[in-house]
This record gives sequence, structure tokens and C-alpha cells, in this order.
Amino acid sequence: TLMREQRIKALPVTDRSRRVVGIVTVADFLEHAGFERTEGIGQRLRSLIRRDGAVHSDKPETVGQIMTREVRVASEDRAVAELVPLFSEDGHHHIPIINDEKRLVGIITQSDLVRALYRATKAS
Repeated sequence: TLMREQRIKALPVTDRSRRVVGIVTVADFLEHAGFERTEGIGQRLRSLIRRDGAVHSDKPETVGQIMTREVRVASEDRAVAELVPLFSEDGHHHIPIINDEKRLVGIITQSDLVRALYRATKAS
């Protein structure tokens, strides 16, 4: 899948105006893959993403059915240091970044934050 090939663990979901309406994470896929079933996790994930030809299906087939709707976002002009509590105390791993018009302009990860803080201390 695209997420695995690119080593992406989260994707912001936007409306037509590029406003964030949700986020899809690897955890969302795993949650909907059905851990109670007996086949391996790879088979469960393939089953989840394979399109079902049936007219009616209990299986989620759109991003909107599995995404997390409550998303913490940060503005693009927010200080990097202000993001630390969101990651460390609130347990976020990915935070979509928005502009003044509340449109998605990027995403910051824990790795991005650590890298930025390391560079800042190295430069001092």
C-alpha cells in the first residue's frame, strides 16, 4: 500500500477546501481489520482494503468510515517548542499544520519535532 511503501503512518483527510476533517492512521486500519478473526494481520489488512463487490457490506470502504474525526491541528506560525506538550503529554504522533485560512499546509511528526529540537540545541 502507499502508506507502507512511503513509510507513512498518518494521512490528514481534507474537504474540498483543504480544511482538515479527520486523520487516518495505521492504528485506524488495524482497528478496522478485526483482531478477533483467526487469520494473520497481513491477511486481515488485505481483506480490509480489498474492494468488496457486494451491494451491501459491513466492511468500511471509504476513508470517512475509518478516520479519526477529532484532530488536533497547529497553525504554521506556532513555535516548535509549543508543540512538545501535544506530543509528550497528549500522546499525539502526527499533527496537521494549517494556515490562517485553516487549510492544510503540512504535517509534523514526532521525528520532525525531535530533529528540529536537536538542530536548535546543536546550533546553540
